[in-house]
Amino acid sequence: MPPADTKKNEHTIIFVEELKRQWLETIDAIPDPLIVVGPDYSISKANMAMSEVAGTTVKKIVNKKCYEVFAARKSPCENCRMQKSSEGDHMPGYEIYNKKNDRWYEVATRRLKNLSGQTSVVQIYRDRTDAKKLQNQMAQNEKLASIGQLAGGFAHEINNPLGGILVFSQMMLREMKKTGKHYQDVVEIEHAARRCKSIVENLLAYSRQRPVKPLLEPVDIHELIQSSLKLATLGLAKTTHHETKLNLKAPIHTLISDKNRLTQVFINLFKNAFQAMAKGGQLSVSTSSNSVRTQHFLLVEVADRGCGISPADLIKIFEPFFTTKDPGQGTGLGLSIVHGIMQDLGGTIEVKSKINKGTTFSLSFPVLQPQKTAGK
Repeated sequence: MPPADTKKNEHTIIFVEELKRQWLETIDAIPDPLIVVGPDYSISKANMAMSEVAGTTVKKIVNKKCYEVFAARKSPCENCRMQKSSEGDHMPGYEIYNKKNDRWYEVATRRLKNLSGQTSVVQIYRDRTDAKKLQNQMAQNEKLASIGQLAGGFAHEINNPLGGILVFSQMMLREMKKTGKHYQDVVEIEHAARRCKSIVENLLAYSRQRPVKPLLEPVDIHELIQSSLKLATLGLAKTTHHETKLNLKAPIHTLISDKNRLTQVFINLFKNAFQAMAKGGQLSVSTSSNSVRTQHFLLVEVADRGCGISPADLIKIFEPFFTTKDPGQGTGLGLSIVHGIMQDLGGTIEVKSKINKGTTFSLSFPVLQPQKTAGK
């Protein structure tokens, strides 16, 4: 018979192995990515959820830097607080943005200390992208309600004196000689009045976009995109080369919608794209169809190869009066109006962007009355 100590050691080994197996199964059952990292950001343990985010096996993750595995970075993630947590500071949950998969995560950390005094940190990443979008949407709806009332009142009050300035400046221009001393001054007055008029019209559109009842009619999106593109290119500098690529392949492209307001949506998006490509570039517009159960959707993508939008600005892009353009180049109302129109028409709009790579707006429209493709 084997000695008692041998049997005891065997039972201890089995017990420890069982504990290890249970621990691994436990962390693998956690749906959120989890890792244990040292002070130098090296991963000592990881669960299956983290391996899915990394696109590799758990074994290949171990000993690599957490920021390499999680975000494909060469340096620690922005806003990372792992070091402070490893030093013993209590860290509440914090958010980081993962450019690798374009998602926002809330990170929970907990310091560990083994018997030899070495420290490590458990980090759990909870995907907060959808919750963040909903939170931003709720905040924007509140702003739309309050600013809409202010904008409407302001626009109506300023419209009358502004109309007078515009009319009288135009009358003066008709009577003045172009070679006159003050002719160019009056031209500038008329130009400024027209710009103010455009701002007032945007304010009025913004303030009334909610209560307006859409004028529903059959709209061919493919035709509307092409006509909106022609309008958006008017006034573009001829010295700047803009290439336009259309890939209009949606088999179902007739909607029951408001033609005028849809035109406003696309003109805004196209003009923004051209302005983002000040030195030239390519604007791509594509359409496709999708079905979820019995509901059909028409999908439109508007993509440019312009300057792009930073993640910090991207979450505010649909807020009224927010703009990344230079002073005098925009009012910050265009995209907030577009967002409101899409909501009124039962559609959705999302945006993705990378600095110096470009921006893509993805629009989805419900097809109320699916049409059969011609010839079928």
